[in-house]
Amino acid sequence: MDKDSITRRRLVLFSVIALVAALAILTGSYFLLNSRREKVAGPSASQITVRIISEQKYTDLMEVNPTQLSKHYNIPEGVISDSSLYMSKSSDNAAELACFLLIDNAKFTQLQAAINQHLTSKAAGYKSLNPAQYNELKNAIIVQNGKYVLVSVGNTTSADEKLFNDILSPNS
Repeated sequence: MDKDSITRRRLVLFSVIALVAALAILTGSYFLLNSRREKVAGPSASQITVRIISEQKYTDLMEVNPTQLSKHYNIPEGVISDSSLYMSKSSDNAAELACFLLIDNAKFTQLQAAINQHLTSKAAGYKSLNPAQYNELKNAIIVQNGKYVLVSVGNTTSADEKLFNDILSPNS
């Protein structure tokens, strides 16, 4: 073997080792960033509604089983990844608190349409029977904060909205 072939082999070996090292560093960085992203992920929709209910001291709301969401909201597939819904224990009361986690912020208009359809349908049932509850449904709030959307029906909607935004603020 001559000197040039030995040099070429060493160069190829060095290149392969450098390539493997670079690949290992990139793979490690990828997994590190993904694990950090998961840790920085915000609260679940349920954590938000539970905290609002707890801090507002609501006692008249009950959780609706997530499998029953479609009986209340007609949300298209691929719009939300998580949800939490609480409704009044009494059929005489229209109070409701819901939180949805959008798959993508661009899906908000689709979710908003489904929410408005739900509120309009629910309001129709209260219009003649209970005008006060009808007005609460007409004054319901729909608030978006990033990928989170809050729906609040009741007489403390502005307090719910403030608490929702406080929960999702980076300083909370």
